[in-house]
Amino acid sequence: MTKETREREARNAVDLLDAIVPGKVRVYTEYCDETNAWYIVGAYQSYMELGEKKTVTAVTSFKREKMDRYYSVDVFMNFFKQRCKFMNASPEEQRAYEGHPAMYGGGTHSYTRLI
Repeated sequence: MTKETREREARNAVDLLDAIVPGKVRVYTEYCDETNAWYIVGAYQSYMELGEKKTVTAVTSFKREKMDRYYSVDVFMNFFKQRCKFMNASPEEQRAYEGHPAMYGGGTHSYTRLI
């Protein structure tokens, strides 16, 4: 995959992400020697209380998608669409929530329902 294609796909993802979680996801591409492939990466922060003292901690999470012939920005975006209500919640609301981020705010998509 060419550098121009990777940069175009990353910009496209940023534009789409900014519509649902403005400024909350850092998007970049990275090469993996083990798989001999490029990946698009979305990094975002969430907040939780850790340890016995319940120290508030910002945790960085990553979503990686292989940029091969099957790559689609829609697949990459589904992860963030699933969690957008949680990601847009305040740090206090995120800390207080004890469920899975995809279920925050009463997820309505079939892939967020418990079976």
